[in-house]
Amino acid sequence: MKQGVQYVSGTPPQTPVLRPLRQPLYDTEKFANGDTQQVLFTDNKKFSDGTSKSLADTNMPQSGTLGFPLEFDHVGFTFEFERGTSRSDFNILYKSTVFEWIYGQVTRWLQIRMTRIPEGITAAGSVSIDGNAAPAEASIIGNGWGVVSNFYNFTTPDRKARRITSTESFKNPILFFPAIAGLTASPRKGSTFMLGILYGQL
Repeated sequence: MKQGVQYVSGTPPQTPVLRPLRQPLYDTEKFANGDTQQVLFTDNKKFSDGTSKSLADTNMPQSGTLGFPLEFDHVGFTFEFERGTSRSDFNILYKSTVFEWIYGQVTRWLQIRMTRIPEGITAAGSVSIDGNAAPAEASIIGNGWGVVSNFYNFTTPDRKARRITSTESFKNPILFFPAIAGLTASPRKGSTFMLGILYGQL
């Protein structure tokens, strides 16, 4: 008795059609006295202290990865501390601070002093405006010139963007040496912006 082989034919899943979106991805964390490290892009719902994030804090669709079917062409970074940060707190937060970028679990692609990561678009200055003998300070402080083209370039030597797939993990540790101490307002929020092109499904 001969046994036949059955075949099942079907239509393979279609590759999603992706549209380029000209927007960054960003995430925010709270930096407080006593911190030696905070990590961004690891939780799109809550800060490290358990409080909830809003759209003003992050636009990540999920924690640690883009999620299907999104992709991202990564070209650079900007970083900013929240508006209203005093000059003294701004100096404390930038002093001895290291910015890292990690793909996967341990692959460190970037390690650099925070002072080399500009804000990109910002007002800048620190002035006293009330004319008194001990004048009140009105601080609007920025790192780098407040122009669109001012960012940390993360492209390859041949100027190609670093493609992030939908399932590839990434994170952004911010390291403090030594631990943060002396902030007049603790915590202070800080945000990293991944610059590039986000591809989303039509």
